[in-house]
Amino acid sequence: MINKVYEKTKQFIKEGYKTIIILIVFYFLAFYQFPYTISKPGGLINTEDKVEISSTLHMKGSLNMAYVSEVPSNGLFMLLSYINKDWERERYNDEVFTKEEENELNRLMLNEANNDAYICALDASKIKYKKEDNKIYITYIDENAKTDLKIGDQIVKVNNTEIKDKQELYDLAKKYKVGDTIYFTVLHDNKEIERTATFIDVDGMPKIGVVLYESFKVKSDRNVEFNFKKSESGGSGGLMMTLTIYSYLNNKDLTDGKKIVGTGTIDAEGNVGEISGVKYKLLGAVREKAEVFLVPKGDNYKEARDLKNERGLDIDIVSVETFNDALKYLEEMK
Repeated sequence: MINKVYEKTKQFIKEGYKTIIILIVFYFLAFYQFPYTISKPGGLINTEDKVEISSTLHMKGSLNMAYVSEVPSNGLFMLLSYINKDWERERYNDEVFTKEEENELNRLMLNEANNDAYICALDASKIKYKKEDNKIYITYIDENAKTDLKIGDQIVKVNNTEIKDKQELYDLAKKYKVGDTIYFTVLHDNKEIERTATFIDVDGMPKIGVVLYESFKVKSDRNVEFNFKKSESGGSGGLMMTLTIYSYLNNKDLTDGKKIVGTGTIDAEGNVGEISGVKYKLLGAVREKAEVFLVPKGDNYKEARDLKNERGLDIDIVSVETFNDALKYLEEMK
């Protein structure tokens, strides 16, 4: 019996090996996922669609944030990434985050960016507001950090003193030097736990080697609601969200009838931070026939400028360091 099965299997393989090879190749091309992220030029999101504010403003042009597209890392797209110079492969390191953890952190970053954009726009518009229900969470821990803090910890106290916001913690940290130890009371899974962290040297500065996320609610007479999908995440649209909210709060069209695209994080003080994927965002903006590309000052601007010169791209690239830089440029734009 066993011999008959063996012979039939052998005969099947001999006669159908080509089909078997084709099926194996098809599987790898279509379904097998390699441990890479494949990025390519993305598109634009009109920020008017992402906010709800009571206003009579109608923009003649548009304010847009740019995004990077990712494709599945199957065999077919892996092959295409070697052919298309505008596609890039990056090996995914799940030792830092799992994909699920990274997605969750990006969603937290989006929420924080929207809150900071709201506050920045309110401040620029001289509109009063209150921050309520502040909560501070650990969202990243450097591999060199000397601490038992965990991702997801909510910081309640530092050295037995209640911490109300991130800035209090940053100001407190300035009093310490490398080698000093600081004591935390945190909530994790609804349990109060005591933890410690020792300051390490990070680029010549004493740091504990963590990244913080602050959640809060903004109360104002000029209410803003955000409309983002679950699949949309990250903080790189902060600058453009701030400009959009400011426009509606002040009933002011900043577009001059143009399609304006920008990228860059924002903090509550209006500082614009650098982001990743500038190349893909710029190429996406050009493909969508945008006329202006606002980009953070520094390496982001240099990368965008060099790409424009290299390819002869027809778009104005504007370097901005703060929200006020971007606002001034758009107000004076002709």
